[in-house]
This record gives sequence, C-alpha cells and structure tokens, in this order.
Amino acid sequence: MSALPKITLQVLPFSAGPHAGLDGDFTMFSFSDPADPDLVFIENSGGDLYLEDTDRTQRYRLIFSHLQAAALNPVESVRTLTNVQRNLPEPERG
Repeated sequence: MSALPKITLQVLPFSAGPHAGLDGDFTMFSFSDPADPDLVFIENSGGDLYLEDTDRTQRYRLIFSHLQAAALNPVESVRTLTNVQRNLPEPERG
C-alpha cells in the first residue's frame, strides 16, 4: 500500500516518547473542493464525534503535523515494518 501515490506510511516508534497523539485516535478528512471544510472524526466509548469548525480542525491539523514530524520518514517506516514482519514467528499449524 505504501507504494501507492496517495498513501504515505509513517511509523511513530515507542522511542519517540510522549507525543501529541496520546489524547486518542482521530481521523482527518480533507477535500479537494475548497467549499468543503476539513472534518475530524473521533470515535470512543462515549460515542462518535464529528468536528467541522475551523478552530477545532486546525488544532487537530497541528497535532497531526507534530505526529508526522516525530515519526520515522516514509522510507525508514517501510524498512522498520519489513524488519518486524521478517522477525515474526511462523504461525503454528495444527
């Protein structure tokens, strides 16, 4: 998937320590049409939340930028995941 043109894969290793994403998972949606505002989707045990107002979506865009900066670059990320995959034990067959 990381070879596809619109996909960028980055790994944020545990060694990065505390980071801006520790508040929880979120998904950002950006659209090519400027008339469609950014949207942030947050899912948790309390329910789903959609954020559309600019102040709140900007906050999540900033968090996302900090996560990208703290993560391994795309080449290092793919290399890391490939190494992890190679070192996984073979599944037991029964």
